[in-house]
Amino acid sequence: MMTKPQLVLICCLLLSLVSTAPVAGVALAQSPAPLEVLDIALWPEYDRPEVLVIYRGTIAANVPLPTLVSFTLPAAVKELNAVAYLDEAQGRLLNVEEHELIEGADGNVLSFTIPSRQFQFEYYSDQALSQDGDTRELTFLFSPTAEVANLSFELQQPTDSEDFTSDPTAFDQQVRQDGLTYALYALGPVSPGEARSLQASYTRGTDELSVDTLVSVNLPSPDEQTPVEVGGGGLKDNLGPILIAVGVLLLTGSLVYWFWSQRSVVVPEPAPRRSAARPRQPSRKSQRSGSTSASPAAKGEKLAAYCHRCGTKFREDADFCHACGAERRAE
Repeated sequence: MMTKPQLVLICCLLLSLVSTAPVAGVALAQSPAPLEVLDIALWPEYDRPEVLVIYRGTIAANVPLPTLVSFTLPAAVKELNAVAYLDEAQGRLLNVEEHELIEGADGNVLSFTIPSRQFQFEYYSDQALSQDGDTRELTFLFSPTAEVANLSFELQQPTDSEDFTSDPTAFDQQVRQDGLTYALYALGPVSPGEARSLQASYTRGTDELSVDTLVSVNLPSPDEQTPVEVGGGGLKDNLGPILIAVGVLLLTGSLVYWFWSQRSVVVPEPAPRRSAARPRQPSRKSQRSGSTSASPAAKGEKLAAYCHRCGTKFREDADFCHACGAERRAE
């Protein structure tokens, strides 16, 4: 017979199971959200010798947010290069702080929850591309875990690649602003577990990464550069730099003119100053009898303004220099 404490313990356990059963049911019932659009980009030998694989998807419009996103990736993928969602308010991708990559029966399962409808994640695959001399072979296989209404592949062709072929055949090829050629494949709707593959081959005589050649591809040669159109938008767009250049030229010309005008002014050097001497006074005899020779002022001649001996300016009505005693001469 069970004791009273044992009965209480059993009842508590039963209540705990009953209370958690609905939560567990909800967790088990949650499944990956169906996708309206999924584009998978494959960039071989872009910034690493492997293949950069980029998933860009859009959640179906009837799915409430936030929602769970899940994909089965190859078993060789051990880490993600980036996992992000589009913040529509800010208009930019934000990192998903928490995501799981768990080993599964058919590969590693990536799962994460996002609050918006658009997401992106990427990883590098070192098994999708093989090399035999100059020949490269690319093989990619995708099997969704949820409904995908519109599936498409994008294959970037490395620089200097030749003899490009693929299965299936691309419906379009585009040369984009980076100068690289992109082959596009529209595969339509895909159901969970329904596989889609892409195989491609090309030849390449170099191991240089595509990203290292983008700068030289984007820069136009001097012969290809477009001249500025005077009278149209070109003059308007360059009016600011033109006015600045004119202002600098005017300022430089003014400084040069001022410099040379200052050099043309001749400043006379003052005569060496002598020690002050006692003014020489006329003799008493000449004062009484008068000088036999009249001063320049008496003759009505124009007197010199400066002393011819020491350069000192004469005082008004002075016949002799008050600094050195020299007689004042006529000019």
